[in-house]
Amino acid sequence: MPHVEEYKVRDRAYQLWDEAGQPEDREQEFWYQAERELAEEEEVDTSREASVINLPPLTAGNLAN
Repeated sequence: MPHVEEYKVRDRAYQLWDEAGQPEDREQEFWYQAERELAEEEEVDTSREASVINLPPLTAGNLAN
């Protein structure tokens, strides 16, 4: 799992907790959920640079039989 900065986890866990109606005794649940979500986001590179495929140019006669 990629390293996620603690302040990001804390902010996301708070957001999840708040959206759930601020229930008591579920802090760890929201913390772990925030860690998982943020780790998944960091694993997926959706940047423009990552979407470029660098293939050699096609030239006539270079096809293998």
